[in-house]
Amino acid sequence: MKLIRILTLTVAASALTMIAVSCKEEKGPAAKVGDKIDDALDARPAEGIRDAVEKVTE
Repeated sequence: MKLIRILTLTVAASALTMIAVSCKEEKGPAAKVGDKIDDALDARPAEGIRDAVEKVTE
């Protein structure tokens, strides 16, 4: 009985960990369009470099 309880808790903890790790937030189409609009309206120098760094760090 004790073994079954330990196995159940282990499986539950493993499942919760896998779910938490796999829940990556991805941008939808509207967010991507919004980012492109923001980039187009932002006329700061070296904006292309900043965008490249953001893409690498994502």
